[in-house]
Amino acid sequence: MLRIDLAPLGEGVHALALNPEAEAVGLDPDQFADLHVEATLDLFNDRILVTLQATATATLECDRTLARFEQPIAGTYRILFVPPSFARREQDEAPYEEVRVLEDTDRTLDLTDAVRDTVLLAVPARKVAPGAEDIEIETIFGAPDTGGEPAIDPRWEALRSLQTGNDAD
Repeated sequence: MLRIDLAPLGEGVHALALNPEAEAVGLDPDQFADLHVEATLDLFNDRILVTLQATATATLECDRTLARFEQPIAGTYRILFVPPSFARREQDEAPYEEVRVLEDTDRTLDLTDAVRDTVLLAVPARKVAPGAEDIEIETIFGAPDTGGEPAIDPRWEALRSLQTGNDAD
């Protein structure tokens, strides 16, 4: 879990550099390594704006060649933590995932889900290994066409005779 203690933080902007393990935020350690999170907390009255910048090295499988390769990824996400009274007013108008409730009794911020989601959303939809675009991929399979008359499957002939009304017998 990735929690930030709010007790020592006063109003203002606070920058934190975090290096959690992949397992700590619910990521597969075989797929994600070198996780680094820059968190900026802007505390004002009873609200906290958190800006996350997460970077990692992802081990991906190429969509073209199925080869495994490593690629650096990066993502940014913002979350606004507000008191319950403010959150209820906002929910009446339009609910936002980026607005979360911070109770008066809360002394820590749990950023585990936000960091995990930021890293997962930073993984590219199309995963292509370096140099894979230059590799020729075969698109013709099977025996080469000899140019002769193609053999007709007798089952198609039987169906064609049903359609035309002629008996092939």
